[in-house]
Amino acid sequence: MEWGSWATAGGTVWFCIALATSGLAGVQGRTKLGWFVLGMIFGPLALLLLVFLTEPLVKRD
Repeated sequence: MEWGSWATAGGTVWFCIALATSGLAGVQGRTKLGWFVLGMIFGPLALLLLVFLTEPLVKRD
């Protein structure tokens, strides 16, 4: 596998992790765009931070 193929595959996985992070943030009531940007910068670390260190926000009526 050439370098270009590895870079494309890695970038695709990184982007999917950022999408998963923003989707999970939206379900928890947090800003999707902010967590997407964090997911693009920090990748799996942002996802783990969101899953284990944050609590879902309570929606008030």
